[in-house]
Amino acid sequence: MEDVIKRSGNTFGTNEAFILTQLSVAAVPTAAIIFLDIITNQVPQVCIKDDDGNCDLYPGMSSDVCANDSSTWDYMNPESSIISNFDLLCYPTWWLTLTSFVFYLGMILGCVFAGLLSDYIGRKPALMILLFLEDLSLGLLLIAESYQVWLIFRFFTGLFIGYFVVSKVLIVEGLKIQYRHSFLAAIWCCFALGFLFLALLAYVFTKYIDMIACIVLLVAFLWGIYLFGIEESLRWLLVKRKEEQASYLLGKISYRNKVDLPSYNEIRKPQDDDFNMSDLFRLNESRYLMTILVILSIVSFYILVTYTIDVGNTIFQITSVPVNLLVVGVAHLVGVLLAAVSCYFWGRRATVSSLHIIILGLLVIICALSMYVVVTMVSSIGVRCLSAGLVYFYSLYSLEVFATPLRAKAMGIITSGSAVGGLLASFLDFFNMDQDVDLSFQIVTIVAVFVVTIGTFSLRETKGAPLPERIETMPQILPYEQWCQCTADNPENHPLLTSPQFTHIHVNNALTSDGRTIRNMDTQSWMGQNWLESLSSTTPSGSSGRRRSI
Repeated sequence: MEDVIKRSGNTFGTNEAFILTQLSVAAVPTAAIIFLDIITNQVPQVCIKDDDGNCDLYPGMSSDVCANDSSTWDYMNPESSIISNFDLLCYPTWWLTLTSFVFYLGMILGCVFAGLLSDYIGRKPALMILLFLEDLSLGLLLIAESYQVWLIFRFFTGLFIGYFVVSKVLIVEGLKIQYRHSFLAAIWCCFALGFLFLALLAYVFTKYIDMIACIVLLVAFLWGIYLFGIEESLRWLLVKRKEEQASYLLGKISYRNKVDLPSYNEIRKPQDDDFNMSDLFRLNESRYLMTILVILSIVSFYILVTYTIDVGNTIFQITSVPVNLLVVGVAHLVGVLLAAVSCYFWGRRATVSSLHIIILGLLVIICALSMYVVVTMVSSIGVRCLSAGLVYFYSLYSLEVFATPLRAKAMGIITSGSAVGGLLASFLDFFNMDQDVDLSFQIVTIVAVFVVTIGTFSLRETKGAPLPERIETMPQILPYEQWCQCTADNPENHPLLTSPQFTHIHVNNALTSDGRTIRNMDTQSWMGQNWLESLSSTTPSGSSGRRRSI
């Protein structure tokens, strides 16, 4: 499969830049949908009339408002938010947080469902179905006549947000190795543009209905483009042995790029085992990876959502929603770019460990030096930036380490972990956060980040490695003795190896200690002829004496 991608030239299927643009833009409405509550739950202004009939403006949540009889005050703009439209001003604060709560609850289920659906019916059909249902759910929000109905439709917008998972899997499976980190960076930079898109909507429109209508139109526009501009994943077609469709797609690629590609029968097919969701936690090759990445996604997105709310509103005391969203969007963009550059130059493993260590230090500073406003402000914006980098990392790494039969399912579960993080962040709003309670949650966050930081040390490097097609070629986590260097590696334990830097081998595949895949002299000539010859001629004890090729 990797050979097909190489020989296809600078494009794959259709013009690669065009496909990247299309699927990256999907992140713009995704961010707008996830953080829709920021603009729909704006605190409305209230007019309280005095005895002379003059109108005094109050912020909606002021205690002075609800202390008065409802006949003495009114909303300045009843359609500015759902609070005024559904008359929720004097309800408990936790009642308003249910919009985020039900959305993330639907997202937990929807992302798992998206991974399963794309494995069974294909990447493109799943993308089109989920995107259509997402647009329909958003449209239904426009006609919700009560808060209870709004919550139901908001749940469905979370349930069908899994189209974002499918879009990432679809394009990464057809990308050359050197383009992967660039694509994921483009995706998450467009996610940052989603905040700027929300800021623009909040600045231009005064009615939340108009803002949602713009998002509905954007999603419908993308659906029409994807219907004609996106191809099915060739990897998925090969896994499912769809000979007719795969042959057609190979011919299409060959014609458009003016290159000769192997026929369907000449391509080695990826593994076609009937894996289910539980296999991700049952198989030795995947269960430890899944555990680490799910926990990483929960903690990362929890921090991202928490500091999305805090950075603009609480830290900088910004009351303007457009300005608040602008600050958050710029912070997100900077964090993604920093992580992408780090992954390109220093690799995945070094990047994620460094990000966690820096975030851990900043959280400790926020907790210990909360009395210093400037220090807290700078540290908080730093945490928000770097949390975006973590979200970018686990998206990239999850797509790189899992074999094709497991990739979409794994990505669905890991993205559901993000939803759990968002759910926890919204759950905190159920508490009246006094200083002691807030400090307790900060300490819990610090402990969680510390635990995840330790876990990231065991991840193998995947920079420059082909996507694994079979389960046995998936990179495994590093044993404790290796990453902490507690014990010296004994060459006698590895009779196949003549070089101490290589610690793991598979038939037709070798993994270095940093996770790089050694396949042949052409792609890994830097290893040297002598090592490859000695490795291929060495016979392990108990084997039949046949030479094994790398």
